[in-house]
Amino acid sequence: MYMLIYVDDIVVASSSDDAVSKLIGDLQQDFALKDLGDLHYFLGVEVRKQKGGVILCQSKYIIDLLARTGMAQCKEVIFASEKLIKGTKKELSAEDITRYQSTVGALQYLNLTRPDITFPVNKVYQFMQAPTEEHWSAVKMILHYLKYTEETGLQFHKSSSSFISAFSDADWA
Repeated sequence: MYMLIYVDDIVVASSSDDAVSKLIGDLQQDFALKDLGDLHYFLGVEVRKQKGGVILCQSKYIIDLLARTGMAQCKEVIFASEKLIKGTKKELSAEDITRYQSTVGALQYLNLTRPDITFPVNKVYQFMQAPTEEHWSAVKMILHYLKYTEETGLQFHKSSSSFISAFSDADWA
C-alpha cells in the first residue's frame, strides 16, 4: 500500500480494495475526508490503469512543453547523453537565456516520472547561469527524445503485500 500526502491532498494506492477502505475508514474517524474515487491526474502526473498495475506518466506535460518551446513537430533523434556538451562558447541573448532557464526548469519536473532523462537534464542544469548555443542544442536534443517517448513512465505492479510504505522529505515530520 502506498499513501502520498501533499499539503491537504492524500492519494492511497493498494492492490487490495479492502485495505484502502479500511485505511480511509480509520482516517475518517479523526479527519474530515472526501473520497474522490479513482485517481486519474495528480500534480501534473497522469495515472493510467493497466492490467496488473498502473503507469505514472507526464505525457500531457511533455506535449505542453513541446508546444511552448516550438518543438511540437520536431523529428525523432537517437539520444546519446555523452555527446550533449562539446565546447562552443557562443553565448545566448538575454531572451534566449530566460527561455533556456524556463525549459530546463520544466525538464527538472519531468524527473518525477522519467528517470531516464535525469543525467542529461542535470548536465544542462549546470549551465543555467551562462548557457551557450551548444547548451540550448543539448536541451533541444532532450526535447526531441521526449517527443518520441512521451508515453513512457513509471510502472507499478500489483503486489500481494499488505504493508504501508512511508517516505518523507521533511525532517520535522
